[in-house]
Amino acid sequence: MSSRVASRALSCIVKSLFQELGHCLPISFNLLLISIAIVPALVMFDGPVAQSLIEALAAIALAFVAGTARATDVNLAAHITRRLKLAAAVPVIWMVIQLLPMPLSGISHSIWVNADEALNQRSFGHISIDLGKTIEALTFYLANVALIVVGVFVVRDRRRAELTLFVLAAITALTTIALIINGWVPVGWLSAGKTNDVLAAVSSLGVILSVAAGTRAVERVETRRAEPARQKPNARAALLLAGAGLLICIAGLAISATFNVGLVAAFGIVTFISIQFIRRAGLAVWATGMFIATMVIGAAMIVLWRYNSGGTLSPFLQFATTASPDAISVAKRMLSDASWFGTGAGTYAQLLPIYQELGSSATKAPSTAVAFAIELGWPMTLFVFALSLGIIVTLYRGALNRGRDSFYPAAAAACAVIILGQAFCDASLLHSCIAVLGDAVIGLGLAQSVSRGDTS
Repeated sequence: MSSRVASRALSCIVKSLFQELGHCLPISFNLLLISIAIVPALVMFDGPVAQSLIEALAAIALAFVAGTARATDVNLAAHITRRLKLAAAVPVIWMVIQLLPMPLSGISHSIWVNADEALNQRSFGHISIDLGKTIEALTFYLANVALIVVGVFVVRDRRRAELTLFVLAAITALTTIALIINGWVPVGWLSAGKTNDVLAAVSSLGVILSVAAGTRAVERVETRRAEPARQKPNARAALLLAGAGLLICIAGLAISATFNVGLVAAFGIVTFISIQFIRRAGLAVWATGMFIATMVIGAAMIVLWRYNSGGTLSPFLQFATTASPDAISVAKRMLSDASWFGTGAGTYAQLLPIYQELGSSATKAPSTAVAFAIELGWPMTLFVFALSLGIIVTLYRGALNRGRDSFYPAAAAACAVIILGQAFCDASLLHSCIAVLGDAVIGLGLAQSVSRGDTS
């Protein structure tokens, strides 16, 4: 009798445990929403503490996903990311190599050789000039990948996808309002000049997200007309909120954007609109190919028009028109001295005092692209940008293959275009808040880029 009672008690405990674990996936979803909701705070308090908070949220959310994911979820996520998994691991491998002792002095940074000569010793050097900063950069990169993976798993559900899109659009609009107000009444040390690039990036992403939210409302109305049995959506309120967010973000873009950033935002908008046009026009495959090729050629011609081929600046610096001459000069000297192997991820700030002249106003990299080229080396930087292009292609193709939910991967593809373009215009991508927004949008887009029926 006692053994039977114990057996029943054990079975009840196991059953309740599995029931509790069944609620872990919503916990991961809530953690993802929290990561998005703290974006306005990240604007104010970006730095090691903010990055540590993001890393903790990403790690906890990923742990809950790993503990509860079903085989079908894993297979679906593997299908969605099948062309991106290995490519995303390459930067991790390279940052680890930058941390390892290098037996050949020609590979390690010269700062280690000089240190050995000064101390009259012989030891293996490293590619990275600051191992601690490179470890921090590696950890933050892994956190960003983790947030994308969490999004792929937890935003498959349509209701969660809708809520995520709404939260993203609302947070970008609220952050834009806060940054616009800060431009009029600066808060403490956060001067308007320090946040112009962040405001331009948030506003650009907000424009796309607001348009996507409005498109969702229109799609739901059309679905309601086709299927009268469905619950009637409140399209008027949704369109009103999406329109308000769009106007706010357009205002933020007009206040902060340079001409180059405005062109990048236009590229993103055209990317989103082109997908809607192709779907609604029902273009054939050959016509779609010609249409996309025309867009790409047009974009390339605009970039070449803005590029000064006779100048002495690197392509990583050509479009950073918001940076001061001091910042450009310092970055140019650092780039000319950097080897193919880079100076170590996250080490730009450590190099800056060495190259700065007395009274220099340079405090950060002129653009994300040049920071990557100096820290990772230009071959790995080109690979990272090729990976970004691969993500854009994956999202764009997914949007064309989806039905009424195509606006999710379409918005993600447009936002990825903006993030990639602005990497050459300013250093906004190095800010934690832009990284989190990009992770959430790309995770949402990848999760909705493939329907369950396409995985068979």
